[in-house]
Amino acid sequence: MAFLGSGFGWRYFILIACAWPVLLPIAAAQSDTPALPVPGQISEITCQSDRSQSYALYLPSTYTSAKRWPFVYFFDPGGRGRRPLELYKSIAEKYGWIFAGSNNSRNFSAEQAASVNAIWLDTHLRLALDEQRIFASGFSGGARVAGAMALSCAQCHMAGIIAFGAGYPTNQRDSKDNLLYFFGVGDRDFNWPEVAMIRRQREDRGQPYRVRVFSGSHQWPPPDVMDDAIQWLTLQAMQQKLLPPDRTFIDDRFRQIQSELQGARKSGDSIAQLAAYRSLCSDFNGLKDVAEFTKDLAILKKSAELRKALKTEQQTIEEQYAIERDISPKLHAYVDGSAPDPNELRLSIVQAMSALKNRAEHSKDERNRLIYARAFEDMRVEGIENGQQELEAGHFAKAESCFELMSQISDDAWPFLLLAETHAASGDSRRAMRALADAVRHGLKNAETLASDPRLQVLKSDPAFQKLLTDLKQP
Repeated sequence: MAFLGSGFGWRYFILIACAWPVLLPIAAAQSDTPALPVPGQISEITCQSDRSQSYALYLPSTYTSAKRWPFVYFFDPGGRGRRPLELYKSIAEKYGWIFAGSNNSRNFSAEQAASVNAIWLDTHLRLALDEQRIFASGFSGGARVAGAMALSCAQCHMAGIIAFGAGYPTNQRDSKDNLLYFFGVGDRDFNWPEVAMIRRQREDRGQPYRVRVFSGSHQWPPPDVMDDAIQWLTLQAMQQKLLPPDRTFIDDRFRQIQSELQGARKSGDSIAQLAAYRSLCSDFNGLKDVAEFTKDLAILKKSAELRKALKTEQQTIEEQYAIERDISPKLHAYVDGSAPDPNELRLSIVQAMSALKNRAEHSKDERNRLIYARAFEDMRVEGIENGQQELEAGHFAKAESCFELMSQISDDAWPFLLLAETHAASGDSRRAMRALADAVRHGLKNAETLASDPRLQVLKSDPAFQKLLTDLKQP
């Protein structure tokens, strides 16, 4: 996602309105506490206050209502509430946290505010939550929903945000909040520049944050990144005296950050050194003696090496945006139909995107490969999300055109699945099944993805659809 002065604005996600809806009083929403789901497994929960809303829930196997539990609300951009829980349930079990993922909040949906309302009310009815340790998390557009929940809902009393693959909410490019903010982003993620620039802002202002860059693209991160987030938030709770200090935990975490510092020194990565020093100085202040690291941090901040690294980082960001400024207007012209010759425009987009993809795959310079890979993925996602926005608006012909264009550029199943959703929504089941077959040929192997897709429910009675699900379930 282009960010801060790139010229593209916050184009991807139509999120919750700036004025957050007033949450209903819990007592008014439901007088009787609903039955408790089984701890130690993922359960599907229908919200009591709004039965059109549901979420996936994981309770640790040791859950009891006799104590209060830390909690994370998860938001997936496709409304797949089980996805983050399947990835991270072992972490919830390890640390004794409750995780819940909305099944209704998704990109471009008008239901996002209702989804947040419903899941907030229902979890507060059912569960014994530690009101001082409630967090929101999400990936991509879901990260922006999580941020909006924490930053815009005064009644929610959120302690912080765990944002993966994106930065602040759509309507808040520049946040002066004092919430705990953990960012996780892949080194090939097109939103990496956004996170890098937010990191600078929060560093300059002294706002609490941690950034974890992992090897990967635009995706839910691997479990070790979520583990890092929970450890960081736990340490913050000890620092704020919300939890008693656990000396073993503190010492282990301290050694881990020292190891990060040593690795950054060895590789000569000044920005990584800055992150490690900052963590040692701020995260452990009051818990360990950090005077030595405070001095070293002050020296690093004045060093020529750090200035050079930050300048190179900025140049990397600007080069990505320059590439996108050439392609993005063409994508907009394609979807709005303003081009005098749509076929010529289509060919121009395909050629530009194919050339960019080739550079991302074959450039000999690692820095250039990352720039090209991020720019390609950014433009690919923009093209697909242009179609998603048209699909949500019921403009099926425009949506189909966008997805077909991206299917010529992308090697994966995503545009074909969206084509299937478009045809299903327009009532053309035959073309929907052909698109699903293409999606399977391009790598879609998960039957549950299709079975739970709300736009494909109209195909449930189709024998061809049921056969496809059966075939996918075969080992």
